[in-house]
Amino acid sequence: MKQDAPNSPLALPLPCPDGGGSATLRRMETNPWKIGLRAARANLVPGLVLQAAAFALLAAYYCLPAARRALDVVAQWQARFGIPLSWASYLFFCGVVPYLFCLALPALRPRERGKALAFALGFWGLMGLILPQFYTLQRLLYGDGTDLRTLALKILTDQFVYSAFFAAPLVALAHLWKDRGYRWSEVAPLLGPGWFRRLVLPNLVMNWAVWIPSLCVIYSLPPALQSHVGGLIGGFWVLMCLQIAAHTGRAEKCGGSAGVLKF
Repeated sequence: MKQDAPNSPLALPLPCPDGGGSATLRRMETNPWKIGLRAARANLVPGLVLQAAAFALLAAYYCLPAARRALDVVAQWQARFGIPLSWASYLFFCGVVPYLFCLALPALRPRERGKALAFALGFWGLMGLILPQFYTLQRLLYGDGTDLRTLALKILTDQFVYSAFFAAPLVALAHLWKDRGYRWSEVAPLLGPGWFRRLVLPNLVMNWAVWIPSLCVIYSLPPALQSHVGGLIGGFWVLMCLQIAAHTGRAEKCGGSAGVLKF
């Protein structure tokens, strides 16, 4: 999640299990940098586990013939089926699997399951269409190389242009709308002066902490695998953060920090 989203899936305020709004929003007058850093610390261990797994996947692709053959099959499927396959893969990992996970946990089970499913399919389906186009643009701008300069340019563009000014605001507003009962009238009053600083910046701090290392892996793989690996990493990150949310909700009853979810 990068949220995320987005290339990487992006960070977003985690909804309280009782539906009463997100803890991050309750504290939106506090320092956004501190909120983001606090969330990064809260998710440090799962973030490191996820990054270690991502680098292990990269090492396996380049060092283990069996792993490379298996991933090359996915690349062949991608070459054959194109955007529909990358779209379905991203939607499955970042939308469908987390939704089913929420259904399995009473603390995270949505009150209106039909609306929650429609949101997951609609929103992450849209992001699954945008993501491959963004990767294509990156290749047009910087090429397919995996040298340090090319990786740095792609990651900087991803995190400090695409994510910062498009994906992160979109994810934050969409999930705020969902968190507020799909009522824009509940969202509009929060979009006055400083809304980006309050609603988006804390999530970006978390996004940078987790996804900059993960993007080193994604952009080091062949183009045909990037969307799939990005969705896979994002999906596992979502599941980790949802588990944290379930424990946090039970412990704090939505009265404290609920962490930040990465998409």
